[in-house]
Amino acid sequence: MWGDRGAKAADKRVQRFLEDYDAQWRRAAPAFEDRSTRRNAFSEWRELVVPLTRDHVVGEHVRLDSSFGTPPGYGVAVERIVRSEVEGDRAFVLTEMIDSPTRQKHEYVLEREGRGWKISAIEQHFDDPRTPFADAAQARALAAEAAPDTSLDEVPDEQRTLDEVRNFTERSVVHRRSGEESEVRVSPAGTLVTTSGVLAVLDFGYDNDDARPLARSVAPGAYPVERVTGFGRNAALRVRFSDRMPVTWHPADLPSGPGHFFGVDAGCACIVDLPAYATMSRRAKAAAFTEYMYAPSPSVQEVGLGPSDVGIVAESGYGDGQYPVYWGIDETGAVAQLVVDFLVLVTADEEGNLRHL
Repeated sequence: MWGDRGAKAADKRVQRFLEDYDAQWRRAAPAFEDRSTRRNAFSEWRELVVPLTRDHVVGEHVRLDSSFGTPPGYGVAVERIVRSEVEGDRAFVLTEMIDSPTRQKHEYVLEREGRGWKISAIEQHFDDPRTPFADAAQARALAAEAAPDTSLDEVPDEQRTLDEVRNFTERSVVHRRSGEESEVRVSPAGTLVTTSGVLAVLDFGYDNDDARPLARSVAPGAYPVERVTGFGRNAALRVRFSDRMPVTWHPADLPSGPGHFFGVDAGCACIVDLPAYATMSRRAKAAAFTEYMYAPSPSVQEVGLGPSDVGIVAESGYGDGQYPVYWGIDETGAVAQLVVDFLVLVTADEEGNLRHL
């Protein structure tokens, strides 16, 4: 129905936004440049942003008043429209930054409002947002590094006193250092769906082609995921592959060798099917990350990875850091659980041995 007319209308909306943003930015700039005055530059900017938001924005995901930069972050002086397209009730308008050495782009996501469009999100990209992070061949090569019979190492000595079964037991705890009390609660976090059985655990803020497989694979399927919370934070995630309880725990290493701790720099972690995650489009990833950013804290949610696979993304404990991942093995030797421990309910003794509160 919309076709070319819809794309042109979306293009015009973004062009008007760029022109209006540039005009308001130029009105605000003198207050930021003249430090000798007592004018509250940010108060002025917030007032100037009000009509911008009213006229061009829908929803809560575009916060124009959160920062002011020189040169401006948006506007006709710094970016130009290169493409517009319509997909159902959404339109996408791509711009390129004029003087960006990194080829930075903005993709304006628009939603229908009445007979027109308004901007619901502005995503930053450095490549075409329609393209996947990795092609199918690259994803298959990565997945081939995992196997269902990969041998499992022993847990390092200082971690052998951890008890992940206790970690997921509801109870009252007291923080050893602060004396703060907290109730530990276990709740559903969603369903992990993996069509390959090859999983990855990593920072959800990283590019998807940074994902590397866990060395041990599991049977393809849909598996319940639970989280445990304490002290107002996500303390751990676990995927349950069966109803059996683990009797031993092993590091969930990568094929490259020992290394079951993964780094977090964006305050969030995900458990995903590796091929589906690696071949996810940049546009789809940006939309999923935006949804995660606006979820209530401590957040946990499902994220679609394509037509079939579903991952889990969660706020990672105290934020950035290094977090361990463990396989829980049942009495038959089969994988029963995968646990990502955010170390919120963990304390260390004088020798550095870790224990759950």
